[in-house]
Amino acid sequence: MAAVAVFTLLGCSQSGSQANQSQSSTLVFGRNQDAVSLDPAVVTDGMSLNVARLNMEGLTGYKLGTFEIVPALATSWTVSPDGKTWTFKLRHGVKFQDGTAMDAQSIKFNFDRWRLRDNPWHKLLQGNLDYSYYESQFGGFPGVISDVRVVAPDEVQLVLTRPFAPMLANLAMPAFGISSPTAMKSEGENYFRAPIGTGPYKVTEWVKDDHITLKAFAGYWGDQAKIQTLILRDIPDPSTSLLSLQKGDIDGWEYPRPDDLGPISQDHNLTIYHQPPNNVLYLAINVEKPPFTNVLVRRAVNEAIDANAIVKNFYDPSAEVATDFLPLAVWPHPNQTSYPYDPADARRLLAQAGFPHGFSTTLWYMTLPRPYVPEPQRVAEAIQADLRAIGINATLQGFEWGQFLDKTERGMHDLALSGWTGDNGDPDNFLYAILDKDGAIPPGAQNVCFWKDDNFHALMLKAQHTTDRTERAKFYLAALQIVHDQAPLVPLVHTGPPIVFKRTVVGYIGNPDNSEPFQVMSIGSGN
Repeated sequence: MAAVAVFTLLGCSQSGSQANQSQSSTLVFGRNQDAVSLDPAVVTDGMSLNVARLNMEGLTGYKLGTFEIVPALATSWTVSPDGKTWTFKLRHGVKFQDGTAMDAQSIKFNFDRWRLRDNPWHKLLQGNLDYSYYESQFGGFPGVISDVRVVAPDEVQLVLTRPFAPMLANLAMPAFGISSPTAMKSEGENYFRAPIGTGPYKVTEWVKDDHITLKAFAGYWGDQAKIQTLILRDIPDPSTSLLSLQKGDIDGWEYPRPDDLGPISQDHNLTIYHQPPNNVLYLAINVEKPPFTNVLVRRAVNEAIDANAIVKNFYDPSAEVATDFLPLAVWPHPNQTSYPYDPADARRLLAQAGFPHGFSTTLWYMTLPRPYVPEPQRVAEAIQADLRAIGINATLQGFEWGQFLDKTERGMHDLALSGWTGDNGDPDNFLYAILDKDGAIPPGAQNVCFWKDDNFHALMLKAQHTTDRTERAKFYLAALQIVHDQAPLVPLVHTGPPIVFKRTVVGYIGNPDNSEPFQVMSIGSGN
């Protein structure tokens, strides 16, 4: 039978219908770190991708507050009976923020830039980064997408080498936001500073390590944003952020520390929200670095770490121990992959592996808070103490965010405190992206464990080949059992990250990808 899915967006005639509504002037939002790059095609960090969610759009999108697939630049789509050809009908009248038209040729330009290493724009626009998300989500270069065809000005086809179940969910991710070909050609290697998309906001200024300014795009095809100007301000010191929030110098702040939630909750001018839990903090074990090539050593590391104590001491009550590697927002469950805390057995395993007196290693951590770890250094110190108790002497080393990503994605670490926030609600986004051998290729590896298991890989491909959720769940559960047995990482924590706004800021919707929906928010009286 032909598998055909067609979706249309209702109410297109309302595009721009709110353009005449009054717009609040400016919202200042405090962030703990600056973006790495504003070109979403070459980054992996949330600080960069959350900007892209505002100024770019993909062929598909997510309904706010969910991972439900909705039309975006494509209004409808069909898939061929063999599952290998996807045809997308494009929205009419959409302009990029430089005034040029979005059409099938512009879609092809973007896909060819991402997937083809011999494409002249692939390398020129890359800088010192890599197309890590394309590689990890679509299986390399060119990966599963073998061809991109322009059928008509408003119709484009993606031709695949095989059926690919996560297709629509992947295309909605910010890494696959569509950029203006004209802007990419004119700006070249400097394009990452102010990329041009079709979204509700346009980047107008980026002062590195200080702030990013976005302005509402008057030519946006959809409903106009009510907040005219967004200033994303970098405030690395949490104490300064808290004081700025209490004084009213900023209107919101992401990822306050657990100790800061008390005073914030007592301030009647502020409101705390918790984003949907859709992440995992884990200790990545570089399996290519001795002695972690030995599975017994990796299992010992798993049994040495007291995740319950970490959650109790360094997290707010919304956090949960990661007994399941996948968060509750992502099926299937139960998918238990963690080991019990058992330091005595961990010492036995080390002795069995030939290390009765332990060994020395290094443990890296990022120096800024992330949604899955509000206090990275304190968590790293707790892990260090747990490892020391079984004879492993781990020297700590902290890195700023961009440097941490660069070094771990090149495989330069032994152990690294790492984490992942789900992008699209599909288990493929956790398991294939961060544990499959396709993602273990430096310099832009998403699989920073550098674990390469052929049986796991085969299960990932089987799960991608079928759209039957029950069958896919069986494959993923079998794959998670392999993860448990081979122990390339230590699952630690799932969180519902806190975010705070002034009471005058209204319309906030918690998104499972931890992005801020400024395009539907507004500033009111607070009454």
